[in-house]
Amino acid sequence: MLLPAAANEVQNIDVTSASRESPGIRVSEDVRHCGVLIVDIAGSTKLRSEIGELAAGRQIHHLLDGIIATARDRGATFIKAYGDDVLAVFEQDQVAATAEIAIKAQRLASEVGLRLYAGFHFGPVQFRLTDGHPDAVGQTINFVARLHKMAEDAPGQIFLLEESLSQLPHALRTQAMPFGNRSLKGLGKFNVWTLGWQSQNAPTATVFAAERETAISSTTLHLRHGDNTLTCLSHDRKKLIGRGNTCDIVVPDPELKVSSTHATIECIDDCWFLQDISRNGTWLREGPDGKEILLPYCQKMTLPTSGSLSIGRSFADDPAGLFTLTFEISNH
Repeated sequence: MLLPAAANEVQNIDVTSASRESPGIRVSEDVRHCGVLIVDIAGSTKLRSEIGELAAGRQIHHLLDGIIATARDRGATFIKAYGDDVLAVFEQDQVAATAEIAIKAQRLASEVGLRLYAGFHFGPVQFRLTDGHPDAVGQTINFVARLHKMAEDAPGQIFLLEESLSQLPHALRTQAMPFGNRSLKGLGKFNVWTLGWQSQNAPTATVFAAERETAISSTTLHLRHGDNTLTCLSHDRKKLIGRGNTCDIVVPDPELKVSSTHATIECIDDCWFLQDISRNGTWLREGPDGKEILLPYCQKMTLPTSGSLSIGRSFADDPAGLFTLTFEISNH
C-alpha cells in the first residue's frame, strides 16, 4: 500500500538539473494514476576513466537517446533525463508499457556492453511546474527512486514491489522472482521482486556442456549444507536456497550477503538446473578441484554430476565453508 505523500518528499529527484521533456506535456498542477520507470547507467564513472570522457559520453548518450526514443514510441507522457538517469511516466496502457520499456532498456544496455539499475511502480503522480519547467513528482516517484538502486553492487536487475505483480500481464508475471523483504529509506519495509528481462528466444545457458559428451540423465539430487541434507526428486516442485526461513535449504548469514531467496533448483527433462536470483551472486565448482565459475544472474544453468556452490561470496571468501553447499546427482 502506498504511503501518504510527505511535504517536499522529492529531494531524491534532481528537479533543478537540465532535463529533456517530451513534447505536449500538460503543465497544469494535477494528479493522475501512472506507471513510473527510472533507469540509471551503472559504472559510468569507471567507463569515463577507462576510455576517456569524450568516448564514454558518446556511448552513454547514445544509450540514453535510445531509451528515451523507445519510451516515447511506447507513449510516455513525460520523460526527463538527468545525469545518467532517465525517468519515464506512462498514463496509457501504463502497466504493460512501463514493464516493457524497463525490459527493452536493459536489453539496449546489454547490446552496447553497459548495465542499468532499473525499477518501476504504479500510483498517483503529480504534474506541475518547477522553476517554470514541467515536472512530475510525488510518492510513486519516491518509491521508484529507491527501488531502482536496490542493489547498487549488482546492476542489471529490474525491481518492483510485490503489490505490483498482480497488475502485470501473465507472461511478465511468470518472469518475476522474489528478492526479499527490504527497507526503502523513509518509506518502510516491503516485499521486493525482480523482473527477468533476458530474451525469451535465448537458449538456456549450460555450464560445462562442452566437457560432457552426453547429457546426464538423472532423477535425484542430494544437496548438503553443514549437517543438513536435502534430497530432491525429479518430480518435486522447484526448491529454494537462501537466508529466509521459507527456503528448503536455509543458509544463515549475519553479514546478509546471502539473499532471503538466493537461488532456485529444479529438474527439467532429467537435467538439474540452478538459477541465481540473488543480490551478491553464486559461485559453482565442478567436483572437488574444478574451475570456479560465477553463475550469470537469472539464467538457468545445468549442474554437473557433482560439485559445490558458494552462496553470496566466492569460495576464497568462505574458507570455513559456512556458506558452501555440496551436491551430487544420482541415477536410479
